[in-house]
Amino acid sequence: MFNFRIVVCSDGTEIIDRTLKTPYDSLTPVQLVEYTEMDLQLARMDKVERKVREAAVHRRKLIKNPFHKIGCIIKIF
Repeated sequence: MFNFRIVVCSDGTEIIDRTLKTPYDSLTPVQLVEYTEMDLQLARMDKVERKVREAAVHRRKLIKNPFHKIGCIIKIF
């Protein structure tokens, strides 16, 4: 079961709705390939977003670190 559904609008645009689930047996073979490719792309996008969030948290923690502040004052970093 995919954790998203591709919804086709009346003007032909496709929207990914992550609140809906799509069972495998409801898809045609062509749609199954499209959903599999989209699932891989969404997984990559989630991984990139997670890395950006983790880097931001790391930066915030580093800025609050007193040793980092002292190092910046004496120009080590």
